Amino acid sequence: MTLPLDGIRVIDFGQVYAAPYCTMQLAYMGAEVIKIEPPNTGEVLRRPDGPGGVGYSFLMLNAHKKSVTLNLKTERAREIALKLLESADVLVENYLDGVMASFGLAYEQITDRFPRLIYASGKGYGSNSRWSKLGSMDNTIQASSGFISITGFPDAKVKTSATFIDMGTGSHLVTGILAALIQRGRTGRGQKVEVAMLDVAIPALTSATAPALQGMKFKRLGNRHWGACPTNIYPARNGEILIFCLTEAHWRTIAKLMERLDLLGDPRYANHGTRLRIADEVDAIVAGWTKNQDRDALIAKLIETGVPCAPVRDVEEVIADPETSMRGMLVESNYPTRGSIRVSGSPVKLSDAPQPDVKNLRRPPLLGEHTAEVLASLGIEAEEIERLRAGGVI
Repeated sequence: MTLPLDGIRVIDFGQVYAAPYCTMQLAYMGAEVIKIEPPNTGEVLRRPDGPGGVGYSFLMLNAHKKSVTLNLKTERAREIALKLLESADVLVENYLDGVMASFGLAYEQITDRFPRLIYASGKGYGSNSRWSKLGSMDNTIQASSGFISITGFPDAKVKTSATFIDMGTGSHLVTGILAALIQRGRTGRGQKVEVAMLDVAIPALTSATAPALQGMKFKRLGNRHWGACPTNIYPARNGEILIFCLTEAHWRTIAKLMERLDLLGDPRYANHGTRLRIADEVDAIVAGWTKNQDRDALIAKLIETGVPCAPVRDVEEVIADPETSMRGMLVESNYPTRGSIRVSGSPVKLSDAPQPDVKNLRRPPLLGEHTAEVLASLGIEAEEIERLRAGGVI
C-alpha cells in the first residue's frame, strides 16, 4: 500500500525543532526528505559535543531522512543545491530572515526558475514584521506572544519547557504544504507557504484573548481555571490528579462521590461563581477526599462517572507507558554511535495509508551519510565528489 506523499521530494534546509518536525511528518507520509546540513558540525541540533557526537533531540526528529552536507557559503555548493531543486517538489527552511537570500535561495530569487516548487518558510515573525530579523526560539515567542504573561501563579510568570509553538509551527507548515500540493495539482504552479511562530501562538491564546477583547483582564491562576471550580491538581495517596469540573453536573457528581450532599444545598457552593469566591475552601475539601485514594483507581472512578480528569504524570512515566509505543509515538530505532534509541513518531493516523513499518524505518542519518549517493544521482562523478569534500564544499 502506498503512502500519500510517495514520489514527493523535499529538500530540507530546516534546523532545531519547527522545520525538522514538519519534514519528519512529511517523511512519515511517504515523502523523500533530503536534509541539507553544513559540513563538519551539521545543523544546530546535532550538537557534536554530545554523547556519541550527536544530540538526542536531533535523533528524535530526523529519522527517515537523508543527510547531505553542503557549505552554502561556496558557489559550487549553491550550484548543487539549485541542481537538487530541479527534481524537488518542496523546499522547507526556517532560517532567520535574509539568510536564504545570502545563499541565492530566497523565494524571489528562484521562483522563476522553479515555478512548480512549493517554498515553505517557517519564521519567528512574519516576513513583513518589524521583528522579521529578530532571532526566535520557542521561549522568546512565548514572551512576545503573551504566553508567559498568562502562565504561572498570581505572583510569578513562567514559561513552559514544552515547545508547543515550535511543534505547532511545524504542523501548520505541513498543512500549508499539503494545501499547496493540492492547488498545484489544479494550476500546475507552486507558491510560497509562510508560517510565523507568533501567528501560531495567537489563536492558541483564545481563552485569554476572548476576555481581553471584552475589556476584561486575564488573571494568572496557577492550576485553577477562571470559569470552573473546583479545578486544580489534587494529591492522591500515590501521586496527583487533575480534576476539571467544567459543568455543574460534574460538581454534583464530585459532591456525591465525596459523600458531601450537604454542599449541594449550601448557597456558597451554588455555582462556579460562588465557589470561585471560596476556592481555597473548596480545594481543601476536595483534597481531603482525594489524598487517601489510589490515583489510578480514582481516575477509573471519575472516568466511569464522566468527570474530566487526568493523572499528573512525570515524563518518565509517559515514556514507559506501553500505550506511547502502541500509538507509535516513540519508535524503536538505532544510531551507529548511540546504539538503541527511540525516535518520535507521527501523531497523524490514516486508516487507508498506514505509517511506514517501524521495522523498516530509516534510522536518523549520520552527518553527510547520503552526500555521495545524492550527488551521484545528479551526475556528479566520484572524483569530483572527493575534490569537493577535500575542499570543504561538502
